[in-house]
Amino acid sequence: MKTSTSTTGTLRIGDQWNAITIIAHSQTHPLKAICEFTENAIDAGAMHVRISRRRSQGKTYLEVTDDGRGVASDESGEPDFERIATHLCDSMKRHLDAAQRRGVHGEFGIGLLSFWSLGEELRMVSGGSAGLRELRLVRGERRYEIRPVKSRLVTGGTRVIVGPLLEATKNLVTGEKVARYLSAELRDRIRRSGATIEVIDSVSRKQLPVVPREFDGDRLEIPRRYPTPLGDINVEVYVRGEQATGEPGIAVCKDGTRVLKDVTELLPFQHSPWTDRRLEGLVDFEPLTLAPGTRSGIVPDAALDALVEAAAAIEEDIREAMASREQAEAERASRQLLKQVHKAFASALADLPAEEYLFFDIPKAAPALQGRPGVAGDLPAEGEGRSRKAGSSNPRPLLAADPGPLAAVRISPRTPRRQPGDSCLFSATARDAMDIPLAGGVLFTWRIVAGSAAIATNGSSCRVASSSAGVVTVGVIARQGEIEVTDQVELKFVDDPLADAAGGRGLPGYRLEAEHGQPWRSRYDTARNEIVINSAHRDFLASRTAAARHRRYIGKLYAKEVVLTNFPHESPAEVMERLIEVTLRTEDAL
Repeated sequence: MKTSTSTTGTLRIGDQWNAITIIAHSQTHPLKAICEFTENAIDAGAMHVRISRRRSQGKTYLEVTDDGRGVASDESGEPDFERIATHLCDSMKRHLDAAQRRGVHGEFGIGLLSFWSLGEELRMVSGGSAGLRELRLVRGERRYEIRPVKSRLVTGGTRVIVGPLLEATKNLVTGEKVARYLSAELRDRIRRSGATIEVIDSVSRKQLPVVPREFDGDRLEIPRRYPTPLGDINVEVYVRGEQATGEPGIAVCKDGTRVLKDVTELLPFQHSPWTDRRLEGLVDFEPLTLAPGTRSGIVPDAALDALVEAAAAIEEDIREAMASREQAEAERASRQLLKQVHKAFASALADLPAEEYLFFDIPKAAPALQGRPGVAGDLPAEGEGRSRKAGSSNPRPLLAADPGPLAAVRISPRTPRRQPGDSCLFSATARDAMDIPLAGGVLFTWRIVAGSAAIATNGSSCRVASSSAGVVTVGVIARQGEIEVTDQVELKFVDDPLADAAGGRGLPGYRLEAEHGQPWRSRYDTARNEIVINSAHRDFLASRTAAARHRRYIGKLYAKEVVLTNFPHESPAEVMERLIEVTLRTEDAL
């Protein structure tokens, strides 16, 4: 008969053994069980932990030995195994004061039950006033046994033996897998405690030290700690390299022990940047409450709320650091691409008629190649430093004679740019009045005409370096007997050598401008000596799918601007002929 009055009461376990069985079966990860035994050893102050895998009578066993304080003693001075066996879910560690709890992780009193995921039987040995005693538990059985043993512990501390291992798990706990798992799971716990852990696999005859895992990538420049009302969050985030091993993801840790492999297992973190597979690292927050059964979940409470709230600041810093990194990488890639394009065009234009491609000051072939058919010369022109035009005085003879007296000296390169801290190698070539290089008999004297820089000379070459930005004028004097000629060039030390291409000399740099919906692909900015490329054009976007394709696309835009700049008044047919002429000579290099 139902009553209209309410009743109250307290929850209780209806079947204690069934509850114990449920708890024991909640831990299904055999490597996590080994991690539990290792953490118990560190909690007991162990400085050396040895994990052994061995075979006896055709069966495989696992043994964990440490040099810690051992099992806490009872009133008689013996290891209090009875309390361990009869106080499940009531760990002795829960009753330690704040000072004693520092650095101790155990709190649930169910860690021993994890052996059910490993083997058929657990034996724990520890010393007391009357010698060694052993606690024996059997998988699936309710009874326990405590007995004296005549064995000995060389290191003191505690020895845990589990075995024979289950058929389903004995091949999962090899020495290599145990060492690799512990190096990630206990990464910072090992570092903070200073404990050394080694895995001895007698089955595969391997001895492996457990070394805290190092992340492969480059660390992002974000704060290491983020404050919350419950304590600081320790954060390490790395950008994975191309050769990175292991799985990506930012792990969640509690005081140095990994709880989750990937923070995205938590619903509030299933968005960018946490889902970015380029990232790896960890978020360590000591106040987090772990799910007791698996120890690989997080209880939704005030600590988790504090982590989620602080995550907004962490996310913003990660995004800013990634944007800065991507911009720097784009600039490096752009500079590398520009070098490749410049190299291709310098080679191509040196092979084209010098009197027709006059607009850009392109370094021509080396002096040793001068005079060969099809190779344009780099002749000292009046004031501008450009190649001589056909029909000028002193034309090159068809058959080169012996060089005459010294008439000119030429420094190369003509318009170099370098970053502060870099150096530039100059070379000087002496020539006669017919522009034939002089092989010997000429003395070269190098000097800094203006500006501040260090100079190291070596005959017809010198190297100039400066640690600060500025313009340095480098001069050379060439002497042959009583004849003396000079030349000089300006070397600019600038933070961005490629951007400092103003003045119409040298191949232009390039910059990107996004104009959505506009048909133009590129145009030449005369004032800044830059090729402006429309980064929103569909062809530019399509080229970005592959580095080689993108390089060739930029090269074609360069070819277009070189031709249009040098032949602005030619017919469309002639311009197209010139475009084919240039692209043919650059496509192989690009």
